[in-house]
Amino acid sequence: MDKLISVIVPIYNVEKYLTKCIESIINQTYKNLEIILVDDGSPDKSPIICDEYAKKDNRIKVIHKKNGGLSDARNYGMSLATGEYISFIDSDDYIDEEMYEKMIFELINNDSDIVSCAINNVYSDRIESSYIEERVYDTELALKNLILGRDLNQTVWNKLYKKDVINGILFEKGKINEDDFWTYQVFANSKKIITLNKPLYNYIHRESSIMGQGYSEKNLNGLEARYNQYKFIEKNYPQLSLIAKKSVFFYAMFLYQKLLISKHDINKSYMCIQEYLKKIDFNNTEKKQLTIKEKIWVFMSKKSMYFTCKIRNLIHVGI
Repeated sequence: MDKLISVIVPIYNVEKYLTKCIESIINQTYKNLEIILVDDGSPDKSPIICDEYAKKDNRIKVIHKKNGGLSDARNYGMSLATGEYISFIDSDDYIDEEMYEKMIFELINNDSDIVSCAINNVYSDRIESSYIEERVYDTELALKNLILGRDLNQTVWNKLYKKDVINGILFEKGKINEDDFWTYQVFANSKKIITLNKPLYNYIHRESSIMGQGYSEKNLNGLEARYNQYKFIEKNYPQLSLIAKKSVFFYAMFLYQKLLISKHDINKSYMCIQEYLKKIDFNNTEKKQLTIKEKIWVFMSKKSMYFTCKIRNLIHVGI
């Protein structure tokens, strides 16, 4: 019998997109699915749409709960999942009809723990496909490429996981960039990860989405996540600690560049960014391993982060 895949869909205020999302799941060529629709207290017609689909398809379970945010909805879905494999789909996106058939074939055939596919970035006027190298990763190489953003990314929705590797790891509540707090921990539990150079996931870019907006103090969650990732890597994979540290540094610089462009009050966020930068000061051995460009940016930032980021914005570097 085919292995059961639990598909967790957190839902909030997406009535415009939800039908297409659910249709793309129920019409999968791989049929052995447990579809968990978690209505996170949505005030629009999304709950009604969920209930109507549950009447038509006995694979669908609908949970109506008080609003707790994306992380809480995903965690609730995981607590109910009975499948041997788990997938997360955002409710404003949709998937290729062969996504699960192709993914589970690769997982089983290669005795892997996670499979990640390429994506289609869907805009109002165009679709841009991303392409990645197809390969098999061990834990260390997967973590390295995850930190570098090289063919593996932090997003949870273009992946299929063996339930065992999740092992009770929950999404942090009240955060944006919640995937960044979660993915590296699950990767560390995995012995083998596969990438598929097929854009099987369609990611909708909405102007109203959090990730599509300008600077917000909530963006500091991403910096916190990268710092947590760095400390985890430093302890468990010290050979990767420098690239993890650079990830924190250049993300901090990126946030400050966005901050300068925005209309927000600089002081509060700047102080927070500076606190993280103090925690990751590069020692002399590490400085020797930086590229020439990296050395220049690190040196300039020590003199003045403000003017360094002003210059980077002027020459369109890093943003």
